[in-house]
Amino acid sequence: MEVLSAQREVGNKYKTHFFAMFAQLLCTVTEEVVKKFGQEGRDVIADSIKKYGLERGKRIAELVKSLEKDLNLKNFFIYGDLDSRSILKYKPKIVDGNVEIIVRDCIYCNACKEWGKEDYGKIYCEYVDHAILEGYNPDLILELPSRMMLDGKKCHFRYIVKGK
Repeated sequence: MEVLSAQREVGNKYKTHFFAMFAQLLCTVTEEVVKKFGQEGRDVIADSIKKYGLERGKRIAELVKSLEKDLNLKNFFIYGDLDSRSILKYKPKIVDGNVEIIVRDCIYCNACKEWGKEDYGKIYCEYVDHAILEGYNPDLILELPSRMMLDGKKCHFRYIVKGK
C-alpha cells in the first residue's frame, strides 16, 4: 500500500512518456545497425520506416473506407491512428487553401536529443510522415519546409491536395 500511495504522490514526475521511450529505442537500434553496417544499415532502417509508414497509412485508409467516407485530408486528420495532440503541441491553420501545422515542441525530438542521438532519430523524421500520407492517399501531398530534427527549430507541415 505504501508503494501505491507513493506512486500517486509522485505522479508522472519521474516517468518517461511512452513515445519518448519509442524514440530512444529506435535511436539505439538505428545507431547499432548503422555502426555495424554503415550506409547499407542506414538504408535498411530508412526502408523499414517507409514500410512502417505506408502500412500505417493503408490501415487508416481501410478504416476510413469501412466507414464509407472519402480518403480526403479531413478524414485523415479525424481518423488518423496517432493521438498527436497528446505528444505534439500545435494549432492547424489554413494558409492559401492548404492545411499548415507548426510544431515547436516534440516528445520524439526531445527524447532523441536527451540521449544525444539526433543523427539516428532524424532518419525517422525524414521518411515516416510522407510514407503515412502516401499509404493513406497518394493524391495528397505533404511538404515539410522545416523539421526540428533535420534543420530547424520547428516542424512545418504543409498538406496539399493535388490539382487543387
